[in-house]
Amino acid sequence: MSVSVDNRQVVLLKSLKTNNRFYALAPLERGYRNADAIDDFPHDLPLGIAYPCLEDGLNDFAVIRTTFETIDVFPDDEELRTEMMSIINDARGNLGRRLEELRDRVASGQAHFLGTDLQEFKDSILHLVQRGAIRRTMDNMMKLDVFESVAEHEAQDAGQTPEPMYRFEFNDLYATPETYSMPPREFIARLFNDVLISVEDDRNYAAKYTFDRNVFQKFIAVMFVNYATTDQMFYGTNRADYGVSADRDMNDTPLYKAVATALRTLERGDAALREVQPFAPSHPGEEQVVSIFDTLPDLGGFEEAPLVPRTVELPAFGTEQMLSEPFIAIADALRLLRQVDQPRTNECAQLILRAAHQLFARLQQLEILSPMADNPMDSADDGSDRSR
Repeated sequence: MSVSVDNRQVVLLKSLKTNNRFYALAPLERGYRNADAIDDFPHDLPLGIAYPCLEDGLNDFAVIRTTFETIDVFPDDEELRTEMMSIINDARGNLGRRLEELRDRVASGQAHFLGTDLQEFKDSILHLVQRGAIRRTMDNMMKLDVFESVAEHEAQDAGQTPEPMYRFEFNDLYATPETYSMPPREFIARLFNDVLISVEDDRNYAAKYTFDRNVFQKFIAVMFVNYATTDQMFYGTNRADYGVSADRDMNDTPLYKAVATALRTLERGDAALREVQPFAPSHPGEEQVVSIFDTLPDLGGFEEAPLVPRTVELPAFGTEQMLSEPFIAIADALRLLRQVDQPRTNECAQLILRAAHQLFARLQQLEILSPMADNPMDSADDGSDRSR
C-alpha cells in the first residue's frame, strides 16, 4: 500500500498585478520558489496572511505622505504640485489594488489571517469604534507619529487641547448595526472595503492632514488590531526569520514552520481553528507576549492613568517605515534638482542617486531592510548608468 507524501513547501509569493504578498503551500510541480513574483494568485491555492503581507502597503503610504510634505515646502509652485500629485495618484492606485485583493480574497475564504483570532479581531475593531484607544500608545506601539499629530492639528484649528483618544470611524455607508453584527470574516472583508472607500475618496487628498486623518490612521489602526490579535510567532521577529529571498531555504525558520502548520490545519477543514481560535504555540509553556490592548489603562480614567511601557519588536516593519520616508524625500529632492538650470546639476543628481542606491542595497545586505523591499530611489532614476 503506497502512502502519498506531502512534499509541498511554504513560499512567499508576490503578485505582479497588485504587489501583494501572501504565503502559500506550493506543490513542487508548480515550480514556485520562495520570493517569486507571479502574474496573479491561482484561485485554488489557499493563501496565508502574516508578516509582511499587510506591511507592504506602508510603502505606498510613505510615498503619499512624503510627497505631501514636499508640496508643503513649495506651496506656491503649481507646476511642482501637479507633478507631485501624479506621484500621489500612482501610489493611491497601488493602494487601491492591494486593498481590493485583500477584501476579495478574505471574503471568498481563500486568504486567511494566520494565528489570528478573528472574533477578537472584530471585537477589537468595535472596541476602537465604541471606546477608542490612547493615541500615544498606538503611535508608540506602531513606531509612528500619526495619531497624535492628527489630534494636534485638529486641536490647533479648534483652539482646544488635543483629544487623547483615537476612535475608528467607519464611513457612513458601513457605520450601521448590520456591519457590527456580521460574522468575523465578513466583518473583516467589509473593514478592508471601508478603508478602500477612504483611499478612493478624492476629498481625502486635499492635504497631508486629511490623508492622515481619513486614510492612514485607519489603515494603521487595522494593523494595530491585527498585531493585537495574532500569535507572536507570526510577527516575523525571530532573527532566523529575516532575509526572505529565493536563494535561502526558509522552511526551517520559526515563521515558515508556523505558516506550514497553520495552512495545513486550515486545509483539513478545522472550522473552529480557522474562524476563531488563535494558533497554538510550539512551546505551550513558553511565556507569551501580552496583547497590545492589555497595555491600555481603564478607559474611565484615562486622563490620569500612566502608560505601561512595552515594546513589540517588529524589526522589518519599524525599520522599513522609518527608512523608506527619507529615501522618498531624497527622490523628490532629485526631481527638483533636475529642474534647476545649472551646468553641473545632472552630475550632482547622479552622484546623489548612486550613493542612495548603494546605501539602500547595503541596508538590504545587512538584513536591516528586506531583500524584497522596493527601492524608492528607482522612481527617481532617469535611466542613466549607475554603479552599486
